[in-house]
Amino acid sequence: MKISYKGIGSDLKNILFKEFEKNEDTLFVFENSASFFEIKREFLQNEEIQQELGIFQNFKMMNSYDFYENVFVTDKIVVKEEKQVVLFYNALTEKLKKDMKVNNYYDIIDVAYNYYNLFAELQEYKINLEKIELEKWQVETFGTLVEIDNEMKKVMQQKGLILPYMLRNVENVSAIFLNKFSKICFVNKVKITPFEKELIEDIENRGIAVENILQLSENDFNEEKLKINDSFSIPDKNEFWEKFGTNIEIFEYENKFSQLLGLIKKLDEIENVNNETKNEIKENYDNKKERKLKNDKYFQNEKITADTKIIQNMKNINRKKIEDLKKDENHVNYKIYDLQDNGEDGKKDYQLLRQEKISSNLELTMQKTKIYKILELICNILENVKIIGKKLENDDFNSEIEKNNNNVKHIQNEDLKLSDNKMEENFENVKFMKNYGQSLKIRMKDLYAAFKSNDFLKIFGLKKSYDFFMEIVGQDYKYISRDEIFKIAEKLNSRIAGTADSEIAELINFIDEIEMIFEYQTLEEYGDYLEMIFDRSGEIDKDVRDKYFEALSEMVVLEDFSFDNLWKGFFNENGISASLLKLFLKYLDKKAISLNLEESDEQDSENISRYSINSFSAISETQKENLIFLNIQDTFPKININNYLFTKIQRAKMGLPVSDDEKQIEIFKFYQNILGAKNVYLSYVKNLDENIDSAGVVEEIKLKYGIEAQKNKIDENDELDFIKKYFLKNVKNSWESREIRAFIPSKLKKDLNKIKAKKVSLGYYSFEEMQNFEYGYYLKKMIGNTEVEKIEDKVDNLMFGNIIHGLYERIVMENKELLEQKKFVINKEEIKETLKNILNSLEYKIPKEYLEFYKKVSFEEIVKSVEKILQKLMKTLENEEEIEIYSEERIKLKSEKEIYENIFINGMIDLHIKLKNKEILYDYKSGILKNKKGEEKKEKVVNAFKQLDYYSVMLPEKSGQEIERFVVDVWDGDIIGDTREKDEDFLNEEDIREVVKKYYETDYYDIGDVRDVQNYTYQTFKDVCRREDELNSENK
Repeated sequence: MKISYKGIGSDLKNILFKEFEKNEDTLFVFENSASFFEIKREFLQNEEIQQELGIFQNFKMMNSYDFYENVFVTDKIVVKEEKQVVLFYNALTEKLKKDMKVNNYYDIIDVAYNYYNLFAELQEYKINLEKIELEKWQVETFGTLVEIDNEMKKVMQQKGLILPYMLRNVENVSAIFLNKFSKICFVNKVKITPFEKELIEDIENRGIAVENILQLSENDFNEEKLKINDSFSIPDKNEFWEKFGTNIEIFEYENKFSQLLGLIKKLDEIENVNNETKNEIKENYDNKKERKLKNDKYFQNEKITADTKIIQNMKNINRKKIEDLKKDENHVNYKIYDLQDNGEDGKKDYQLLRQEKISSNLELTMQKTKIYKILELICNILENVKIIGKKLENDDFNSEIEKNNNNVKHIQNEDLKLSDNKMEENFENVKFMKNYGQSLKIRMKDLYAAFKSNDFLKIFGLKKSYDFFMEIVGQDYKYISRDEIFKIAEKLNSRIAGTADSEIAELINFIDEIEMIFEYQTLEEYGDYLEMIFDRSGEIDKDVRDKYFEALSEMVVLEDFSFDNLWKGFFNENGISASLLKLFLKYLDKKAISLNLEESDEQDSENISRYSINSFSAISETQKENLIFLNIQDTFPKININNYLFTKIQRAKMGLPVSDDEKQIEIFKFYQNILGAKNVYLSYVKNLDENIDSAGVVEEIKLKYGIEAQKNKIDENDELDFIKKYFLKNVKNSWESREIRAFIPSKLKKDLNKIKAKKVSLGYYSFEEMQNFEYGYYLKKMIGNTEVEKIEDKVDNLMFGNIIHGLYERIVMENKELLEQKKFVINKEEIKETLKNILNSLEYKIPKEYLEFYKKVSFEEIVKSVEKILQKLMKTLENEEEIEIYSEERIKLKSEKEIYENIFINGMIDLHIKLKNKEILYDYKSGILKNKKGEEKKEKVVNAFKQLDYYSVMLPEKSGQEIERFVVDVWDGDIIGDTREKDEDFLNEEDIREVVKKYYETDYYDIGDVRDVQNYTYQTFKDVCRREDELNSENK
């Protein structure tokens, strides 16, 4: 193989165009795809060389990927991408699955990719497996991989399959393809593997010449190892100034935003220069246009408008104007590249920029697209559904379906009306429920995440049902089903007049769709649905669409392969639908929406001032006059090497590539572009606190060429001007700088007339908030009910309290007469059964997996405590004659206590026992009332008794009637008596009235005590009330 050294910084276009002019039977193979597309485009657009060569052009250009696709041929089916993982799993024997502790398909995805990458690399570098020196900890793993490799080869032999890396064999070289050329010319193939060396020798043995054009010097390339020398670097200072003389500016910034401001400052300077040039050329061409119109005979003879004539005749002039602007020596056009390795992060950095000024053209993954997020939400829903038995008999079931369909017919919005076909589809969707007695219970946590996506609501027509759904969330549901929605809707209709049918119908239709998807068992079924959901998504990006359907076509053909027992044992039986969808998402994971290299260098003919920030991975080796490199910090270039199993030292010893080898290739591209340019702007972020500094390549340029980094600072007025021009859209008003003045205390004045006009029913907890933090009480009432921000799987304290209160209420009320007659006999089994029934009634509010845990741990203790408390209660009543028992007694509004003008207090007494000479109030507490030593938490106990004081004020007055108060610790089964002595530990009617009076008569809100850490309402609103700012220094 002949190697032609052209030197770093050389003009690749000029070099290759000279080769093209020879018009020989040569195939030019580009290692860098970006260079391939740029050279190809420049060649096709160059009128001079096209005229010289004519239509008969003997040479051909190709990127390396297409070259290998053409040079290797086989009659076997080539297994690619995700199909390789399916093949891998399908080839595993039961013994291998057991040894590897593999339960399903998703357990082996990473192992499969590691296997393929490792064995492909071992073959490419012609490593003898028997001679690999393994460490002790590697022996078993490598032995398993070899065993898998043997099984894979058996399966492929049986089924006529072949893997891409196995196809890379000189026995599979296509003579038909190679014989079309007398010469193969590689362009910048700076790394040649042992197998590629063998391939090149095979090509030469066929009488075909091979050449490698390198933009390196002879000293930069190791011809023995066929890779860039470890000593490769930029030229020394003297050679640099004599041969290149690139104008290099280096800028240092403290963060990415200041770097962005520095960039737009630079672009602003360039734009000012270009505008002067553009105006001169525009004036020149406007004059030409006017003269042409006057002289055009066709325009003079025909009755057509000037505008139409301009469109017909000025296209060439406009195109020529753009070309002249590009060629004009005074017009500066910068190419911008971002060197950070994460396109997603870069997208976030640049998303605030005005896209008509500066757009970001970075490589992104499908994971960030709208359609991917929608499918991921559906997958999460499907993964966590529970199959439940049908609750309705067939007649009732048909009745509910008919009722739902009638609801749908009442929808006024034409877009939501269902056609006859759609109605039939709905019946099909739920048919399996009737036939097989099954329905789905869907996890609310997953539905909640879906409902928080506007795209999801739009695609599935759920916007009207949002409030209805949030009402369900507010009732602490953890699961939901079709049947349960009907029940909830019935309750809501009785509570909220006129609940819209459309709200319920939307949600029911969506659950129907989920149940339909859940039934999918094959990729063929999924294929049609995934096509339909993409169309519903309204995605218009062509690249996204292409990648989506590319992945879809690759996936659905899996079932065309003759795999044994495909999908059997691959996934959990309950989740095959979710697993198939997850499989498709895995396909999408491998698809990157990368820069279209074929079009990346095209200039927008309508807006030549527009700039695009591109990924460094898409940079070519062609010359660019003016360059901007951003984010040259950290460990650029970052290289991902497959270090699976073998250490770096082992890899180097075997002759496998290490990260340093791959870094040299990226550094070559970096230096080649710098030395081939006239003007280069290098920018990096330095933040020592975050351990961020300039990359080694920048430091080398600084040291070798004596270039100091400019710590760029931007004037505040310029900064505002840049923000207006590059960040804000269509700004017309002039920017006015406004001074942020000192905080002006408002004193939080009350609107007493508005407060007094409302009738208020005040419960104890609201009273407590009013007493401790008036402004917080006001804010909570003003805000009202808020949406739940997060759904937790666990049973929260409120749910615990409701379960316990429900248990005591049911036991007491079911045995009310027996208790009053003192005939009640405590039965532990009945207590357990009652608790079980309560828990079963909450199957949609307590996750089953948690329920089993709570049954074993928490609820067993509750049963014991109930038994203990009932024994104490029976003992209290054993000597009483007149007994009246009221459980969970709510004092209704008409009998509430009016404590102040238009203000009533109300509450709920857990257990109220009226005796002949006294009344007893019990309050059940599920919170922790004792510390680890078993000592009562005084503050909590006192507060519990104050709550009972509050309730006692509401009771009808009876002269001389004694009221006893007890707090029940439901965990320990203890009944705590009232042992308070201090006056401040009691709450009476006058105390309540004073608090209410203060709230309704003082002019300013009290803003609480900042030192009270237990005042959770204050902690919630402290940033709103700004206590320290509101109070002056004397009151602090």
